[in-house]
Amino acid sequence: MRHLTIHGHFYQPPREDPFTGEIPREYGAQPYSNWNERITAECYRPLAEMGLFDYISFNVGPTLAGWLEQHAPDVYSAMLDADRRNVARYGVGNAIAQVYNHVIMPLASRADKQTQVAWGLADFQHRFGRKADGMWLPETAVDIETLEVLADAGIKFTILAPWQARNSAVDTSEPHIVRLPSRRSIAIFFFHDGLSRNLQNNPPLTEDAARFAEIDLPLGAAWDKFKREEDQIVTIATDGEYYGHHLQGRDGFLRDLLLTEAPQRNWRVTYPALYLREHPIMTNAEIAENTAWSCYHGIDRWRDACNCYPGQGEWKKPFRAALTHAAEAIDAYYEAEGGPLLRDQNAARNDYIRVKLGEIEAGEFVRLHASHRLDERDSQRAAWLLEAQYYRQLMFTSCAFFFDEFARIEPTNAIAYTARALMLTRQATGVDLQEQFKAALRKIRGQRSEMTGEQIYRYMVMKEPVERLR
Repeated sequence: MRHLTIHGHFYQPPREDPFTGEIPREYGAQPYSNWNERITAECYRPLAEMGLFDYISFNVGPTLAGWLEQHAPDVYSAMLDADRRNVARYGVGNAIAQVYNHVIMPLASRADKQTQVAWGLADFQHRFGRKADGMWLPETAVDIETLEVLADAGIKFTILAPWQARNSAVDTSEPHIVRLPSRRSIAIFFFHDGLSRNLQNNPPLTEDAARFAEIDLPLGAAWDKFKREEDQIVTIATDGEYYGHHLQGRDGFLRDLLLTEAPQRNWRVTYPALYLREHPIMTNAEIAENTAWSCYHGIDRWRDACNCYPGQGEWKKPFRAALTHAAEAIDAYYEAEGGPLLRDQNAARNDYIRVKLGEIEAGEFVRLHASHRLDERDSQRAAWLLEAQYYRQLMFTSCAFFFDEFARIEPTNAIAYTARALMLTRQATGVDLQEQFKAALRKIRGQRSEMTGEQIYRYMVMKEPVERLR
């Protein structure tokens, strides 16, 4: 039997101003006030109304899920209900978790990897009411340590690009098993490169679902002649926003393909957890470390200038260095000041997401994780240190490094999250680290806006009008 999985990676970065908790009006999102509102109207809500979350494999990033829960509860409920129906029908769901705030995992420390996975899994269980079987890696960026952290957390599979296999001729018509140094293992679904790329980047290909199912899909799949008697799967992975936001009308294409055209041609629409439940994995694979689906230069796009995107990216290296130095200082004070207050600082940080999800009040959380009975002042200091660690994670959201312009929304938000983490650290310790951060930002300048990082800091944090910054 021929199986078809279309995975939608639904994600928006954290957009809230860390000082107000509100999303400011975002340029380009008109007639909506911000991009979350616009993309919901153009993509998420139409897909929900068509019932398509029942049929696709999907992840919804925690930062997007939290926004949808508050501002588009109908869409949010549609996502959760679709997964629950599949669990009831097949015993496994079609939703998978995502690393919490979309950091490039190979660029993170092991401790940060563990926090990102722990937060992503806790967020998933909070929303979907079950443990996740699979997890989406941001930009599918991967290394062995990341897979070890996933496997250690109980994740059974993830989805990667075929060029992320060490054997570039990997057979994408079946899942593979990657055996890890720890003797654990994890399943990999390598998506079909040609079909995934063409579906997302070749608009004429997705104008007619009937033609795609009749000609393009079987032609692109190129079934292995030696496996014609075996079940095979085609996995197509795309940004979920493609369907209606990036390209108008493609929500209808997806509906027609999955609900009508593919089934009529004896393609069984499925998803990875269900396919694994029904099919044993027979083939091993090895991964090529420090690779991603949206950079053909490994993971350079998120740490330096890279030809993957037109424009200038020379600001990325010093910007990442500035964030890293700030994070190291925040961590040092978390360890020095939090050590006497918290029983296990890593465990407390990994569990802190429960506070952000509203499952427990911050004071009670500190009491549960305290090394001894704390007075009111020390309890508040511990809460500030933990909250600083939350924004310390948001600092490295991948979107801050994806594009070519330093003064875009995404890098400016990273500056704001850093400032918030530094201010919380100052409240807890009395030590002000902001001048060091501003000094580092002073040396970084955008290509088109010509604004320095310090000017962006003054605009984002001190709310100085742009005309006064020139």
